[in-house]
Parts: sequence; structure tokens; C-alpha cells
Amino acid sequence: MSSKKQLENDQEQSSETGPPTNKRRRIGLACNACRVRKSRCDGHRPSCSSCLSLGVSCLYEPGDSTTNVIVRKDYVSDLEQRVTSVEHNLQRLNDVLKGHLSPCNNGNTTNDLNNHNNRDSPCRQSSIAQCISVASPRPNTRAKSAPNETCATGLEEPHDEDANTNGMAMTFVEEKTSAYYGEASNINFTQLLLRAMATVHGATPVAPSALNQAPVPGDGILANMSQNQQEVFVGGLATPESSPTALPSVQEMDSLLEIYFDTAGVVFPFICEDTMRSTYNECRLNGFTRARRTWLGTLNMIFAFASSFDRRDSVSSSAKRRFERANVFYKRATALCGELSKRVISLEIVHYLILVVLHCQGTQRSVQAWNNHGLVIRSAMALGLHCESSGASFDPVQQEFRRRTWVVIYCLDKVLSTAFGRPASIPDEQMNSFSRRESVTGLSPVSLSDPRVPVDLPGDFLSVSFRLYQVMSKSLVEQYGANLDHVDSGHDDMAPLKASGELRKQLRLWAGSLPGHLRVCQPEDECIGVNSQGNRLRVILTMRYHNLGILIHKPLLSATIRHLFQSEKRVDAPPPYMIQLAMAEAHECLRSAQLTIDIVHAVISADPTPKNNLGAWFFTLYYVFTASLAVSGRLLWAQHGQSIVDEVAVNHCKSLLSKAEEIFQKLDHENSLVLSCLEYIRRLARMCSLKGE
Repeated sequence: MSSKKQLENDQEQSSETGPPTNKRRRIGLACNACRVRKSRCDGHRPSCSSCLSLGVSCLYEPGDSTTNVIVRKDYVSDLEQRVTSVEHNLQRLNDVLKGHLSPCNNGNTTNDLNNHNNRDSPCRQSSIAQCISVASPRPNTRAKSAPNETCATGLEEPHDEDANTNGMAMTFVEEKTSAYYGEASNINFTQLLLRAMATVHGATPVAPSALNQAPVPGDGILANMSQNQQEVFVGGLATPESSPTALPSVQEMDSLLEIYFDTAGVVFPFICEDTMRSTYNECRLNGFTRARRTWLGTLNMIFAFASSFDRRDSVSSSAKRRFERANVFYKRATALCGELSKRVISLEIVHYLILVVLHCQGTQRSVQAWNNHGLVIRSAMALGLHCESSGASFDPVQQEFRRRTWVVIYCLDKVLSTAFGRPASIPDEQMNSFSRRESVTGLSPVSLSDPRVPVDLPGDFLSVSFRLYQVMSKSLVEQYGANLDHVDSGHDDMAPLKASGELRKQLRLWAGSLPGHLRVCQPEDECIGVNSQGNRLRVILTMRYHNLGILIHKPLLSATIRHLFQSEKRVDAPPPYMIQLAMAEAHECLRSAQLTIDIVHAVISADPTPKNNLGAWFFTLYYVFTASLAVSGRLLWAQHGQSIVDEVAVNHCKSLLSKAEEIFQKLDHENSLVLSCLEYIRRLARMCSLKGE
């Protein structure tokens, strides 16, 4: 007995001091194979170790009596990742279809389904039936579309006509004070005036910050702008994010198309109205369920451009409201075609980029305007628009609009080269074959004077504008050294005078060769106050004509100011003979500036509404602003350039600047760009009138 107790005590001690035995882990469910074999199952998923070693299929099937099943954490984590992936894919599908039902009121779904034959609504029965079963997107992920908006679905990816050729994509960088602005730009001339005023006052002019930070537009482009002003302007354009495929109501789309083709579509006739409307009607009938991405991007840019100067009612009369609306369409267009334009070559992409350049001229996106213009030229060349023989396989109408597209690009190239003072990209040698223009059947609307004589008014306007910009190109090359670091030739060189005289002669020959329905008008002409498409084109052409007159004679005005306000100049010394000739010719610059201001003032006084004959507000702003700078230069010359103040010239210049201020006040409502130009000219005129020390 005692020996048995001793043995039990030894076993207890050995169990306490020995290594602990492995505790069997409980599992909630064994696999079917282990349960049949009645063997131990470790519960690993998807296959336990026993089944793996035996090479049999491992399957877990809970029995009817199972109430609590223990699942491993890694298995749950894997399921969560898979569910998250499925939710992400569903959300992407919802984002594509988002807003498709927005034109249909929730309370009238049945009526909308019954009235599916209503052709005024882009949301038809097939689209509604397909989208009712789609789950709505998660809240707060993206702003809801407007009640009357729809979304285009089934976008067709464009066919790249240059898909086999790789190239470097163009990137847009923020352009600050390091940007270069050559002698032809308004900024360069303004800097000359500021240096002259500094010489007069013996120091930096009064309140230079206001002048240096004020915007100096170049054909509607903000070239020199402070960061604070940019934040204020762009901040006002902040709009709720919407789907890139969202579209406004049919009524608004019809109205914006009408505005565009009645205004910008006539001044820049590179988009065929019949083709655009045909595609638009086709998409409208199918509920916008099938549309090309490039066409939809171009359509949104048309809407953006039309919205920027649509002032039909009191709500849209505010520039801030118009810019916000235009910015919505601009963002949609860039979301659709922004990246696409860097890798796809097509005529619609070229049209999209041209509209982007034109639109950016009226905003503070100067860098986008310049860089996109470079992309336009390269895309157009890749398409062969610069070579007329490349379009031989197209029908006459397509050939004509390919030609018009390249001519518009050429004209924009000269405008931007002048505005920024940078070299042009298209040489005139490439444009010799484009001077010839053949009439095309189907492009001739009824004549303005005689219904029996058809006249292609947009085509005629583009043709004469092309010849005008050819003269501008010669001026940039001969007078400004093609904006390639031009150096002043000195007082004894006759070249500037000869170039100015020859170009003035060519400009007047151009004016004399204009057809009767596009003649240059005078401030006192009756056509100024009669609003019509033909008269509007005459006024626009007249403003371009006088703006080129300022450009041709501005080198002589600049040479006069440089001589009169040089620091080492002797007061009693007579000017050199060449400077005397330059001073006499410089008055032609003031004459062109005066006619520009007088014509715009006459138009806006006769009819201050947006239906007048001025056209797009930002082009008018540029012409008047450029003329005001020339008048300010003459005011500085008359006030401080001679020992005796020329009171007659001073009063005349002040009168012209007063008219310019009135134009700025009436040109637009709540427009920060116009107000900045108004304040700029006011301060510049005040500083030019200050008495010297």
C-alpha cells in the first residue's frame, strides 16, 4: 500500500516538473473527410493538413445541429478584401451611369415611361428602363447633377489616325514672372512707359505695385497677373464637381448652339454647322447613349465659349455667373479630351484645342492658351492640314473646312505672337497655297443686300482676315525681329521708317480691296448703330485694322519715348533728324488708337446691350486696352517730353482716355478683368499727368 502511494506521488512530481504537454486546439468544424475517418482535423482552410497529405478534396459542410462556427481571421480578412474590390467596381459603374436619370422627375417616372416618344427630352424609355435597376452611387462622393441635366453614355473611343507614331505629350506648367514677353507685347510697351516715368520723377513711380500687378491682356489673355488676383478670379469659378458626360437641358443646349454659330461660329468659321447639328440631333434622338468622346468634348467647349458671352437675361448679365457656368463646361470638356488630345490625332481634337485656346483668351489661363496653341499646330500638321493635297480624297465641303481650320490656326498664331511677344510657329511660306479660295456649293447663305446674289459671309470674312494677318506677320518679322531678342538699330537707321511706311501702304491697299459688305467703317457711319451680322463683322474687321495700325507705328512711338526720356539727354539739345521723322510718323499710332476708341465708344453708346456690333467682349477689351496704352504714351510725351507742355495734346489724350474708361464701365457687368484694366488705365493716366520734380 505504501509503495503504491509512493508511486503516485512520484508521478505527480514528475508531471509538475516535466515539460508541459501540447494542449489540443479546439476547432468549430472539421472537414467532411476527417469526420468520416474520425481523425483529428486542424481546421486549416481551404484544405487541412490531413487532406493535403492524403491528396483528397477538403470540404467543410456544417451539420444541421451546428449553431456556432469559429472562422479564422485570415479567412475573414480575405473575404473583406474581395468584398471591397467588388464594391469598388460597382462604384465605378455607378459613377459612369450617375445622373442619367436626372432629367426625369421621381414622381413622374411612370409618365416619363409612357411618354417616351417625347423628342424634346434626351432621356428616353430605353435609357430609363436600363438605369432604373442600377443602384445609386454612395452619398457625398460627387455632387449631384442639375435637375435638367442628363449624361451621355456609351462613349465611343476615337480612332487615332496617328496611332503608330509615338510622341512626347505636352505638359502645362504654372507660368509666373519668369515668363518672356517680347517687344511686340503690351507688357513690353508698358515697361517702357514705367521706365520713362521713373526718369521724370527721379525714382520709382508712385504706387508701382498697382501697375506691376495689374493684368495686361494680350488679345484677351492675362499675361502679367499677381497671385492674389489669380486666386480671387479662379476662386470665383469654383463649381461643384459633376460628371464629365453630364449635359444641360435640350432647350439650353439648343440656345447655346444658336448663340455660338451666330457669333463665334461666324468670326471663326472652322466648324461646319450642318455637320455639328446633324450629329447633335442624332445623339439627341438616341438619348445621348452613343456619342464620340472627342465630339462630346468639342460640344462642351462650344457651350463654354457661348456661355462666356451669353447675356440674354439679368441672371446671365453678371460676368461672374457666366464664368462659373462656362467653367462647368470647360471642366467637362477637359475631363473628356484633356489627356486624349495629347495622344490622339483627329480633326475633332484639333477643333477642340482651337476652342480651348479661344476660351482661355477670355480667362486668366494664359499659359493654357499658349501651350494648347502649340499642341494645335502639331496636331494639325500631323493631320496634314498644312498641306492641301492631303485632303484630295475628301468631298469639297470637307476640304473647305480643313482649309478653314488651318487658316484659323495661322491667324491665331499671329495674334498670340503679337500678344505675348514670342516667335510665331507658322512661317508664311507654308501659306502661299491657302491664298486661293474656291466657292463651295452649299456654303453660301442669302446675300445681305440682294437675295438673288448668294454670299458666303463667314468665308469672305475669314479670307480677308487671313490677308490682314499676313500683313501682321510681315510687321512682326520686319519691325520686331520676329520677337527674337530684337535690338534697337539706333537713331541713324532708316530701316524702321522704311518698314513702317511700306507696311502702312500694304495695310491701306488691303482696306481698299475689301468687298462692299465688309468695308472698314468710320465712327460716324450709320451702320455702327444698326445691329446685324454683317455690320458686326465690319466693326470687328475695323478694330483689327486699327489694331494692326497701332502695331505698325508703335516702334516709332517707342523710339520717340526712349529718346525723350533717356537719363543723359540734354534738355536744350534738338532731337536727331531720324528721331524728328519718327516723331512725325508716331502720330499715326495715336490716330489708329483714337479711331479704335471712337468706334467702340460709338457702338456702345448707340446700344450698350450685348446685342450690339462689338462681338466677343474680351477681344474688344484687348483692342481698347492696347489703344489706351498708346494714348498714355502720347500723354506722357506731351506732358514731360518737351520743355513746354503741349496742352492741346494733353487735353486730347485725356479726353480719349475718358472715353476708354466709359467703354470699360459699359463693356461688361461684374467682370474682374474689365475692372482691372479700367483701374490700370486710370492709374497709368494719372501718373503720366503728374508734374515732374
